Amino acid sequence: MILRKPYAFFIRYFKLFHAIMAVLVAFLLYRTFTIYNFFRAYVIDYSSALNELSPRSLLNMYSFVMVLGVIILTIILLSVMIYKKKPKKLYVYNLIVYILVIVLFGITSPVLRDISASILDLRFSSALRDFFMIAMFIQVVSLVLFIVRATGFDIKQFDFGTDLQQLDINEQDSEEIEVALEFDKNKVNRQIRYNLRQLKYVYGENKFLINTVTVIALVILAFTIYFNVGIYTASYKQGNSFSASGVVMSVRDTYLTDEGPIGNNITDNMVVVVRIDVKKEYGNNKVLNTGLATLRIGDESYGQNVNYAKELYDLGTAYTNQELTDEFKSYILTFAIPKEDADKDMVLKFNDDVSYVKGELGAKNIMVTLNPVLLEETSEKQSAKIGENLLFDDSVLVDAGLKIDNYEINDKFRLNYKYCYATDKCLDSYEYVTPTATGNYIKTLMKLKADFTIDKNINSNQITSFNDFLNTFASINYRINNTWFSKNISTQSILPKVSTDRSNYYIEVPNDVKQASEINLTFNVRGNTYKYILK
Repeated sequence: MILRKPYAFFIRYFKLFHAIMAVLVAFLLYRTFTIYNFFRAYVIDYSSALNELSPRSLLNMYSFVMVLGVIILTIILLSVMIYKKKPKKLYVYNLIVYILVIVLFGITSPVLRDISASILDLRFSSALRDFFMIAMFIQVVSLVLFIVRATGFDIKQFDFGTDLQQLDINEQDSEEIEVALEFDKNKVNRQIRYNLRQLKYVYGENKFLINTVTVIALVILAFTIYFNVGIYTASYKQGNSFSASGVVMSVRDTYLTDEGPIGNNITDNMVVVVRIDVKKEYGNNKVLNTGLATLRIGDESYGQNVNYAKELYDLGTAYTNQELTDEFKSYILTFAIPKEDADKDMVLKFNDDVSYVKGELGAKNIMVTLNPVLLEETSEKQSAKIGENLLFDDSVLVDAGLKIDNYEINDKFRLNYKYCYATDKCLDSYEYVTPTATGNYIKTLMKLKADFTIDKNINSNQITSFNDFLNTFASINYRINNTWFSKNISTQSILPKVSTDRSNYYIEVPNDVKQASEINLTFNVRGNTYKYILK
């Protein structure tokens, strides 16, 4: 194979290459200036800075490609200058500058990607601002020098001619080089064996030094792996507990939905609901900084949306800076994502508060692999009859249970009680419990002697009583002749005004239930149907 030395080509288009370099450097200088302006504004008022600019648009793949292009072209031009024994300080300087720039871009890129989900510490954001200001100034020097070289540098100073002859292009710069691709296999094998013998001799003569260096290198490698895997980044599975930022927490369940508790559509996208158990660590008096938690799907990052968490009260209580205790409490975090991402792998990323929040580099990032369950898949689960337990353990209600021992239907119920007007003087008295007058249908009362329990881990502040449970999930279904009727239960909490009897529940039902031949209470819990047969 015949190859040709490239030096004549690069010398002939010397100015053109410097012009290209000047354009690339100018673009990167503008990019650096934009990022500097962002962090300068962020230090003053982070919220307005985020509103004015999209941080993710400040650094993209093209910025890194251009930096690599500058570095590659610089190395090429530096090799020409070394070959021609010409001044090379500019190229060495430029190479150092853009190695530093690409490192700075690499540090800043993940920060800008996650900056909408967590607030940077003032010291860290100020440091980034200052680094980008310095990067601007050192790039200005490169830009000026490349423009000078591209538009007409001092020929005498650099000992280049004003034409091709003075550029000192000679036959050696373009001479052909013969490259032989054939090789002698036996010769190569002999050379390999010779080199192995030489290595063996070298090792024998410097055994102690080589062993020492090897051990040190392995220790450094082990510590690097340990810090990156165990300290800087820690990975957990759903259900595992971990400590961070003064709290102990674990992810209990993860759900996917676009519907509210009663089947109403709440978004055109999809909501990821993460149910967590959390408590404070011993000696800490803290709240959970949910700004440190983000949902990662591929390269995309999503921050928490507390408004959806408040709407999905059947799945738990939204965490809104409630004070943590020494006992685990369950809360939910919600993240809105595009529907096309719903079937992708998801990770909950939790930054320990010693990371960007404290301005420390190399802090722990906790990554929890999630296993989301789609809630809209419908199925009929369990049924029970009078006197039996109906369990909801295969639904989002987990350990909730209901047992009905008896029921009655009537327009009113008389409750007897003792009316005491003195310490030892009481009279027999009574009161009537009746349905409310509100609504657009004729109502009667159903009295239930029931025992209801709800999983305390759900910690929903909107489902705290049996009536709340009925209003959220229940409907009454009944058959008159051969026709079935269904009515959602939407009843006020009907309680006796004077009587202290709390062993029975009173719910409002349609009046024609009294003529029904079959009656059951049906509970629709996120697509799972449970039935309690009363008659």
